[in-house]
Amino acid sequence: MFSRIRGRNLLMFKKVLIFVVVLLCLAVAGIYVVTRPWFVAQAVKSAVNAQVKDFRLDDLDFGKVHIDGNGLVTVKDVSFALRLLPQEDQQWEGHVPVVYLDNLRSFVRSKKIFVSVERADAASDAVRLKGVSFQITFTFTGPKWHIAKGSVKGDSLSAGPITLIPFEAYFSGNENLLIVDSWRAQWAGGNLSGRLTVTPLNYTIQADIVQVELSEVSSNMRGRINGTTELEIQRVGNAVNAFNGHFDAPQGAQIPAALLQPILAYIPASTQRDILEKLIAAGLDVFFDHADVRLKSVQSDSLNLLVKTDSKKLNLDLAVTIDLNVEGGLKNLIERLPQFISG
Repeated sequence: MFSRIRGRNLLMFKKVLIFVVVLLCLAVAGIYVVTRPWFVAQAVKSAVNAQVKDFRLDDLDFGKVHIDGNGLVTVKDVSFALRLLPQEDQQWEGHVPVVYLDNLRSFVRSKKIFVSVERADAASDAVRLKGVSFQITFTFTGPKWHIAKGSVKGDSLSAGPITLIPFEAYFSGNENLLIVDSWRAQWAGGNLSGRLTVTPLNYTIQADIVQVELSEVSSNMRGRINGTTELEIQRVGNAVNAFNGHFDAPQGAQIPAALLQPILAYIPASTQRDILEKLIAAGLDVFFDHADVRLKSVQSDSLNLLVKTDSKKLNLDLAVTIDLNVEGGLKNLIERLPQFISG
């Protein structure tokens, strides 16, 4: 009888042992699959597309994924392709050598994740970024996320003929608001700095301009300029319904008189008009002690332009208001702004 009981126990022990071995094999296989780059990439892609409304990931690939005992995730050789929504035609592609995700081990307690990206390159049809590194601290409250703080630095940012080398920014926000508390960049031999605010309905940018070389902005211009500029763009969906801009150069500027040819028709017969016509005909420059330009949308396809300038040297004092029709609407104007700025 004892031998029969011992046989049953042995059989039971074998079954338990087999079950444990199978569980271990499944666990090992599961860990192997879960930590494979292709699996992690697809999981991240699905999660992002399910939660984020501003863009859609079309492709995401990881070269290598490593998780250490402290909860630090290292992802190497990341390549991606995404489309901004609702503008399906705006596609971005890029490559990131390495991405770090930290604090996963204590995420349940702290509700924070630290993300660090090093030396990323990305480009769309209109914009190109090179050598971009950033650090972001995400905090989570239920399904909602918040950027407690973030910083980004890059070698260059190019939009058409405009290239900022280098640039940096410090920001915070959430899914409905992005505030860039300060940003700095070098452009056309001078320095830019300012603030940027982005919401689902509008963009507002403010910039201080210091010693920008006008000849590097446009071959038709000369001299350096200091000033401030503000730009606000309001949109609904994929349509731009309001556009407001302001540029003020309190220390003056030097530009070829020929650039003022389009506004001559709006200046009544006067000494100022005679002076401008002579300068244009002679191919000379205009030296302004102060320049103030304001641009405001009236409708979706029209703008009101106010130009105020004065030059003590030429006894020139201009204040011209011009109503402009915008071919293709405000959205087309904004897309072509870099070309307008560079002449």
